[in-house]
Amino acid sequence: ATPQTVAYGYYWFDAKPALRIASGDIIDVETLLTNTPNRLEAAGVPANEIEQSLRDIVAQVTDRGPGGHILTGPVYVEGADSGDVLEVKVLSIDLKIPYGYNGCSGFARDLCDRSQPTTRIIRLDAQRMVGHFGEGIDVPLKPFFGSMGVAPPQSRGRVSSNPPDIHAGNLDNKELI
Repeated sequence: ATPQTVAYGYYWFDAKPALRIASGDIIDVETLLTNTPNRLEAAGVPANEIEQSLRDIVAQVTDRGPGGHILTGPVYVEGADSGDVLEVKVLSIDLKIPYGYNGCSGFARDLCDRSQPTTRIIRLDAQRMVGHFGEGIDVPLKPFFGSMGVAPPQSRGRVSSNPPDIHAGNLDNKELI
């Protein structure tokens, strides 16, 4: 993931491919969490644990939105055309950083304790595959991709990365591992 190989906040028919592949190719895709270095540091992440690629993308990519997700790609599949069905197999997901975060927002904002920071850092143990949520609370990890999709129809224009739609997108479904 670099400033030249991401779409920041959108799926779009006219987005320039970051990579071209043939059907059946296997690729490694580096993904990033959707946050900023400043907000992560304010929530307690040490500066040396924040990826340089995230710093570069947040600092250099000005063409953003309407959503907020940092999406690696797009990847152009040679021979694929509008209306085709693509099969994508996620072979593995590796934890690259020793933390994740949980933000208190969304549809249950009334349940948030506004006297506390809205971003909670959760330390990850990749050996045991658990997230340390609190004293004596370790949550089993089952990594999954958050957003993956195809180009929306050209007539839709630039589509927000936030809600899922006919192109797939931000599915956030822990069963899709």
